[in-house]
Amino acid sequence: MIYTSTARAADLAANGEENNPFVAFENVGASATLSGVATLADGAAANAFTGTTYDYWLPVVPVSGACGIIMQLPTARNCSFAAIAAHNLSDLGGGVRLYNSPDGVTYTQITNVITPSDNAPIAFRLPASGNARQYWSIWFSGLTQDDPLYVGVAFLGDELVMPRRFYQGYAPVLQPTEVALQSNVSEGGNYVGSSVVRRGSTLQAQFNHLSPSFVRGDDFQAFQTAFNTGQPFFFGWRPQKYPEDLHYCWRTGNAIRPENTGPKDFMGCQFSARAYDE
Repeated sequence: MIYTSTARAADLAANGEENNPFVAFENVGASATLSGVATLADGAAANAFTGTTYDYWLPVVPVSGACGIIMQLPTARNCSFAAIAAHNLSDLGGGVRLYNSPDGVTYTQITNVITPSDNAPIAFRLPASGNARQYWSIWFSGLTQDDPLYVGVAFLGDELVMPRRFYQGYAPVLQPTEVALQSNVSEGGNYVGSSVVRRGSTLQAQFNHLSPSFVRGDDFQAFQTAFNTGQPFFFGWRPQKYPEDLHYCWRTGNAIRPENTGPKDFMGCQFSARAYDE
C-alpha cells in the first residue's frame, strides 16, 4: 500500500505525475548507523537492510508495545521514500509511522500511523525537498509486549518517477501469477484433488517515449545498473489510482537495454521482475 503525504501529493499533481510509475532502489538506510530496541538472537536491525527477504529484524517488543529502527545517516539529507516489506505487522494488529530529527534528541512525527489490513509492502511518499534530517526512524506501535514482530525489508531513500505512464499492455498482479499444480487422478480416471507445488508473482513493465536526456541521466542510469546487477527495488505502476499495487521486486529475465524507438528521438525499455509474495 502506498501512502502519499499531502505536500508530496500536491507537488506530483502540479507536475502531472501523480499516476506516473516509480521505482525506489537505493537504500540509504544501509549506510546508516542503526539503533533502537533490543533484538532477539540473530535478529539485528541490519538484517532489514540487506535487501533479502529471508533474514529479519526481530525486536524485543517492550511493555509499551512500541519499538522501531533509528537510522543515523552520515549527513543530513532529504528522503522522499520509505517502505517496509516481508513483515507480519497486520497479523499482530500493529501500526507504523515515520519520524525524523536533526539531532537524534527531538523527533518529529512526519506521517500518520498506518495500521495495515494485510502484510503486503507499505510505502510512504514524502516531500522531495525541505525535509533534510540526519536521523530517521521507522516506528511501530499498537503491539503487545513480546509480540513476535518481524521485518525483512526496511527502506529509506528516494524514488525515481518515470516521465511517462502506462496506458495499456501492463498486467497488474492481482493474485499470484506463477502457480503450478500437481493434480491427482485415480486409476479409474477420476479427479481426486490438486496441490499447489509452487506459487509467486512476476510482472513486466514497458516504458515508451522516454527522452534521451532522461535515459542517459544519472538517476535512470543508476536504476539500470541496480536492476541489471540484481538489486531489489520497490515498484508502483499507478500510485494514486491503485495505491495497493506496490511490489518489492528483483530482476528476472533480460537486463534493461534502452533502445531508440521513435517517433523523433524517443527511447524505450522494458523489464521483467519477480515480486515478493509472502
